[in-house]
Amino acid sequence: MGGCVNAAEPGTAAPQRSGPVYPTAAAAGTSPSAARERPGTDDHDHESVPVKPPPAAQAPPVVVAFAAAWARPDLPADAWWRGVTPMCDDGFAHSLRTVDPARVPATRVTGRPVATQGPSGGAAVYEVATDAGTLTVTLAAVDGRWVVTGNDFVRAVS
Repeated sequence: MGGCVNAAEPGTAAPQRSGPVYPTAAAAGTSPSAARERPGTDDHDHESVPVKPPPAAQAPPVVVAFAAAWARPDLPADAWWRGVTPMCDDGFAHSLRTVDPARVPATRVTGRPVATQGPSGGAAVYEVATDAGTLTVTLAAVDGRWVVTGNDFVRAVS
């Protein structure tokens, strides 16, 4: 009787990761909203009460927390993932499972988040300086809070 072992089950060892620093295209292939929609439903068939967007002032602390957790290449993959996911949208958190934290080039945040697209219309983009370059963090307003929906990194030129 063959089967797969789920590494997320308690008492099982985490698989060794040697993947990319960023989520793979295959892992990020589903949209976060599509993942939450129940089969057989269409979000356009009914009226919904819009959720008030979170205050703009709540976006930078989410970026700071994500950046600090992301810049931890010293952690085992499961510990790293548990550190970054509380700030993430479900779909992006799932795609981060493909990241090998040992390949994250930064080890610490060296600057405050700077908005390149201020929090408005339910979206925001920030850049954060690290000891190895610039981390770009994309946020969205989901269910009344700011969540990370993507990131990118540009190495500093030495």
